[in-house]
Amino acid sequence: MFECFINPGQYVIGRTSTCQVSGTRFAGTMCGRLNQFAKIPALSIAGKALRVERRKKKSREDAKAEVQVLNNICPTDYADVLTMEAGEIGVERMRFGLVPSWAKGNKAEVSKKFAHTFNARCESVFELASYRGPILQRRCLIPVRGWHEWPNRTTPYFIHRRDDAPLLLAGIWDVWESCDAADEASGPVVTSMSVVTTPPGRYMGKFHDRSPLILEGESALAWMQPGMQSDDIRALFKPYESEHLEAYRVSTSANQARNKTEEVFAPISPPVPHDGPLKVIEEGLLFPC
Repeated sequence: MFECFINPGQYVIGRTSTCQVSGTRFAGTMCGRLNQFAKIPALSIAGKALRVERRKKKSREDAKAEVQVLNNICPTDYADVLTMEAGEIGVERMRFGLVPSWAKGNKAEVSKKFAHTFNARCESVFELASYRGPILQRRCLIPVRGWHEWPNRTTPYFIHRRDDAPLLLAGIWDVWESCDAADEASGPVVTSMSVVTTPPGRYMGKFHDRSPLILEGESALAWMQPGMQSDDIRALFKPYESEHLEAYRVSTSANQARNKTEEVFAPISPPVPHDGPLKVIEEGLLFPC
């Protein structure tokens, strides 16, 4: 039995990019690294506590879904995800990086082909073939401790809630099954997800030109409800603003995908302030604009 929070927080994801924000150049990945809790904390919406159970593993599920990764979750790793089924919220493990149900090829081929689908931009999510079905029919929430951002290609920052409450990222998901007999032994069924992204709020704009879609309260619950119309979904695509967000510099050990220890989110500098004429720039330091 799991308990978790749906009121506080949120988080992000992204692909390699170089961009301009208020005259400051940002380069690197927009958080393709997630961090989760070993046990999802209590979930409460509008003052009502909800209980969340882990769903039974799907028959013939990819064996990689058995491996729990908590820190530095990278694309193609598996993460815990909240979904709604018959009115009940459940937890299941999904590949980070959506593989659409219609994808052709064996498991190795589609894994390579869809290695960069860990983000779904809100501006194009209804148009792109990989996402337009899931955004209408299969929406989820990804609870995280926080995520990493790289204002340049080498200097990581960890972004989380100041009170360390979980952040809920809006996502979409799908299920793909291999037709190749060679995939049977390792599990031919892959359940996968992408994080939906929006333009950043003011604080997130210090680090990148994109942010995860972060939802709270009734909006978080509505996101998982079936039958939402496209206009209602689009109404939730808003940059996240919160004084509770906090970011600080961490060791470059977070750059290594194989490092799954808590070292990846241990601070090595004070938090970046919300106010003031400061932005994080290429050298990974704070300077006046």
